[in-house]
Amino acid sequence: MRAYLSPATVVQPLVHRWYAVPFVAAPHTGALNLVKRHLPALRGYLKNPQQHARALADPSMFGAPFIDPGPAGPQGVADLLERTLAAGEARIRLAEDIDTMRATLAKNGDGRALAPLYQDLPPSLRGTTELVYDTANNAGLRFFESLLYRTPATEPHAQTVSLLERHDQAQPFVYSSPVLPAPGRTDLQVPFASELLDELFAARLRPVDVEELAAKFGLDEDARAGFRRLFTEQEPRRYAPNRTGGVRMQYFGHASVLLDHDGFTVLTDPTLGYDGDGFEGHFTIADLPETIDVVVLSHGHSDHFSLETLLQLRRRIGTIVVPQSSGGSLADIGLRSMLEHFGFRNVVELADMQSLQAGPATITALPFLGEHGELDIRAKMVPMVRLGGRGFLFATDTSPIDPTLYDLVAREIGTVDALFIGLECVGAPLTWLYGPLLDTPISREHSLERGLKGSFAEPADQLAQRLGAQQIFVYALGIEPWLKHLTGCWFDPEAEQLRQEVILRDLAGQRGVRSELLYLTAERSWPTAPQH
Repeated sequence: MRAYLSPATVVQPLVHRWYAVPFVAAPHTGALNLVKRHLPALRGYLKNPQQHARALADPSMFGAPFIDPGPAGPQGVADLLERTLAAGEARIRLAEDIDTMRATLAKNGDGRALAPLYQDLPPSLRGTTELVYDTANNAGLRFFESLLYRTPATEPHAQTVSLLERHDQAQPFVYSSPVLPAPGRTDLQVPFASELLDELFAARLRPVDVEELAAKFGLDEDARAGFRRLFTEQEPRRYAPNRTGGVRMQYFGHASVLLDHDGFTVLTDPTLGYDGDGFEGHFTIADLPETIDVVVLSHGHSDHFSLETLLQLRRRIGTIVVPQSSGGSLADIGLRSMLEHFGFRNVVELADMQSLQAGPATITALPFLGEHGELDIRAKMVPMVRLGGRGFLFATDTSPIDPTLYDLVAREIGTVDALFIGLECVGAPLTWLYGPLLDTPISREHSLERGLKGSFAEPADQLAQRLGAQQIFVYALGIEPWLKHLTGCWFDPEAEQLRQEVILRDLAGQRGVRSELLYLTAERSWPTAPQH
């Protein structure tokens, strides 16, 4: 049977059955998350599964740190714990060794030379780690990330691509619960870098021999039955390029925006939904062009850097543009190293104020303040895309803490026709994302003070004024319903983020500037303008 991969088929990359967000996929941060978050969560659930069930019976507790095992139940959690302890040995050892060396450095790193301590490096850190001081004389570890991906801690045997016939609206929150085997799931035991996945995802556009592909994946007869159900003989709909001479913007949800100028396309932060997810009328992965000339990733948070979407587009992307990391700190993982390890080609890093000319588009990386817990994280940028003489600024989750920065930036970037900005002004505590990576715990008070927050309405409006933005789009609030399992949010008009959106609309309106909330779907166009 020759058929297409259905546009409703959901693809979920997993590591040890946990959703492969960037801090789980990378070897060193994945090791710390495994030991300090995932294993304790599994053990905690098995001590009192009823407590977890009671908590999750309250819809307002969605996103709280309670495991929902689904139909697998407590036995599925127990089985996962046993398998992880055996298969995750390299990562468990790496996490323990990182903490051991951090303790050694805390004891001995008082300004004396660190060279003698290299003899104390355990095998898991040898050749991949440098012992360094910062300018405040604090000793620490710096990782050669490209080499870490050549060590056993990469654990490709723990990588699974799990397929569903369609989106599960009851999907548990991915940070709290593993994705356990269940009826209706087809699990492909292949590393994320496998070229077999490219064959599978090419079937979104061209038919394949389903039985032949199932054999390549080594699926038994029971698994093949589920695999067959993921395909359809119906031809996919085809993308219609924009030939108006202007620039077309299509909003795919959250921070995913597709710009098209005469068929040349730029896609930002692709985190896409699927057909048949129960929320009709929005653009999905099936509405993308066959070739995406440039993908721009603003930062490494999982709602902006989605391996789920990126793996499916791997061979359709011309160039991926990512922000440059600081090079080796735990919190500042290198996005280029990760993508290249997982089989992506032509990945380009941009440092602050650097630009890339790609066809008719110019992508400039502007500085990004806020939303990272005040950690020294450099792998983040506010992308400025110039296309068709128009300027589109994607401020994502930035917070204009120091507006002077934008006075300096405004001199460089020219006209901003549209400012896209998130108003994630509440944000999660610092430890929600970065807790497992910290050398020592911090107080809850400080964790909340340093929460992962973006902008409020008034600073966003001031930013728009400083940049001369002619139109404002509020986006990236995490409220698209098909992303609830990833963001933990949903549309609530009383939520502070949406209240701030109304305030911004009023503030901008008083200046004669239109501000609009992007939600579910949208399409807008601009005529070509003279190049600036």
